[in-house]
Amino acid sequence: MDPQTGQPVDLGKMADAVNLEATEKAERMETEIDDQLTESRYQIKARDIIHDACTMGTGVVKGPVIVGRSRKKWETAEDGTSVLQVIEALEPAVERVDPWDFFPDMSARTIDEAEFIFERRRLSKKQLREFANLPGTMVDQVRELLKSDARETHVARNHVDDLRAITGVASVGDSSLYEVWEYHGPISKSELMDALQSGEAEMEDYEIDELDDEIEGVVFFSGDHVLRVQLNPMDSAERPYSVFNWEKDESTVFGFGVPYLMRSPQKVINSSWRMMMDNSGLSVADQVVVNRELVAPADGSWQLTPKKLWYLKDKTRSVNEAFATFSTPSHQQELANVFTMARQLADEETNLPLIAQGEQSQHITKTSSGMAMLMNSSNIVLRKSVKNWDDDVTRPLITRFYDYNMQYGESPDIKGDYTIDARGSSALLVREKQQENLMIYANISAQNPELMMRRDWEGLDKEIAKALEVPYYNVTKTDGEIEEIKQRASQQGGNPEVELKKADLQLRQQEMQLEAQMQQAKFQADQQLQASKVQLEQMKLQQEREIKMAELAAKAQMTEKQLMARAQIDSAKIQTDREKAAGDLAIKRTTTQLQAQNLANGRDTF
Repeated sequence: MDPQTGQPVDLGKMADAVNLEATEKAERMETEIDDQLTESRYQIKARDIIHDACTMGTGVVKGPVIVGRSRKKWETAEDGTSVLQVIEALEPAVERVDPWDFFPDMSARTIDEAEFIFERRRLSKKQLREFANLPGTMVDQVRELLKSDARETHVARNHVDDLRAITGVASVGDSSLYEVWEYHGPISKSELMDALQSGEAEMEDYEIDELDDEIEGVVFFSGDHVLRVQLNPMDSAERPYSVFNWEKDESTVFGFGVPYLMRSPQKVINSSWRMMMDNSGLSVADQVVVNRELVAPADGSWQLTPKKLWYLKDKTRSVNEAFATFSTPSHQQELANVFTMARQLADEETNLPLIAQGEQSQHITKTSSGMAMLMNSSNIVLRKSVKNWDDDVTRPLITRFYDYNMQYGESPDIKGDYTIDARGSSALLVREKQQENLMIYANISAQNPELMMRRDWEGLDKEIAKALEVPYYNVTKTDGEIEEIKQRASQQGGNPEVELKKADLQLRQQEMQLEAQMQQAKFQADQQLQASKVQLEQMKLQQEREIKMAELAAKAQMTEKQLMARAQIDSAKIQTDREKAAGDLAIKRTTTQLQAQNLANGRDTF
C-alpha cells in the first residue's frame, strides 16, 4: 500500500520505474566517463600502450590522474565587445607510462599482488615550479632541489640514450632534467604524520599499532629531497596503474612481446637471407683462371674488361689452355624455401597468421560467408588479446574512473550502484555477426504483430546504427520532426501507419512480380532445353535405325520388302516416342502456366 495515498502499489510498474531511472543514470555516468577519456586522448595513448605490449611485452596505463586543463570561453559584454576568459579546471585523465620507467614489486606475479610501485619521471625546472603549485607540495624542498645540479638526482641510465646510439643519433643527454620518483605503497603512520604539511586536509591522529602501522600513501622524491607526501586520494585505496601483456608470464608482472616470441624463427630468417645474399654475390659471375705463361694483355692490365685484347705468347699452344672459368652453383631456391619455412614458423609461434595481418593467401575463399568464417577463425588469437585488454585495462581503469566520479563528482544524476561490463572482444571482433543478427531480429519482429508490439524500435534502430558504425543522430530525425510529419499526414487525410503498410504491400507485390518473371524465364529456358533434347533423341534414333538396317541387310541378306517392313515398324516406334515426348512437354507447359497464373492471382488478391 502507498503510505501517502493508501492505494495498492503496482510492484511491476515500480520495478520498471526503478530500472528506468537506474538505466538513465548509468547512461549518464557512461557519457561522463567517455567525455573524460576523450579529453585525455585515451585512444591515442591506448594505441601507444598496445604498441609497447607488442614490442616489449608490457604496456602500462595510469589513471585517473588529476591534471589541470585550461578552458577558453568567450563572453559578450554589454557594450558588444567579446572578452576571452580562461578557466582552470582539475579533471581526471589517463597517462601512458613508459615500461622502462616502471618499477613494481618484482616478487609479485600480477600488479594486484605488488606491495609497492615506483615510477620514474624526468622534469625540467619549469615543470618543477609548476609542481610546487600543487596542494601538499613541500615548497622548501623543491626550492632546495632546484639549487642543486640535476645530474646529482640520476640513479639509472636513460634508455633513450641507448636507443639513440642504436639508430646512430648523437646523444644530447638529459643533464638538465631532474629525476623525480613517484612511490605508491604502504607508509608507516608515524612517518606519514610527520611528513604531512599543515594547511593540507586535516590528518587524523592514527594510533600506532604493530599489526596496523601502515597506510596506503603516495610519495614524490628526488635524490635526498622528499617533495610531496599524501594519502591515497581514492577511498577505494586502488592504485592508478594497470598492466597489459601481449603474452603473459606466470612468474612476473612483465610479459612477452612479438619479437621475443619469434626470436628463434627470426634467427633462421636472418641467417637464410644472409646466405642468399652471399650465394648471389658468388654465383652472379664466373671465376676466371689465367695462365700468364701463355697469354699477355695488350694494355698491360690483367683486369678483365669487355673487348679486351690478349697476346698469345706460345703459338704452338692453344688459347683454351690459357683461360678457364668455374661457376659457383646458385642455391637460391633451396635458401628461399628455408626463408619461407621460417616465416611460416614465425606466424605460428606469434599466433599472427598472414590474413590477420592484412595479406591475402592464395587459398583465400571467394564467397562472403566463407570469407566471414575465415576472418572469424583468424581473429581467434586476437580475440584472446582483446579479452586480456578488457580484463587487465578496461575493467580496472573504468572502475577507477567510476569510483572517482562517485567520490568527487558534483552531479547527483550520474551516481548509482553500477557494475562495469567490458565487452571489447565481443563488440569489436564479432561485429559482422552482430550486424547480421540484428537485421534478422528486426525482420522477424516486423513480420509478427505480437513481436512488433514488444519491440522498442528506437532502441533497436540505435543498436543497428551502432553495429554498422553509422552516426545515428546525424541520419535520424528528431522527435519534433517526426511528430510534425505525422501531423501533416493526418491533416492530409493520411495515416502514417497505413502508408507504411501500403509501402510494405507494394514492396511485396514487386517481389512477387519479380518472382513471376523469373518463373516465366525459367519455363522458357526449360522449353528450349526440352526441345533440344527431343531433337537430339530423334537424331539418335534415326542413326540407330540406319545402323540396324545395314547390319540386318549384311547378316541376314533380307529382301527389299522385308527391309521396308522393318523400316515402317521402326518409323512407327519413332513416331510413338515423338508423340509421347510432345505430350510430356505439353503437360509441363500447362503446369508452368497454371503456376504463373496462380502467382498472378495471389498478387492481385493480396
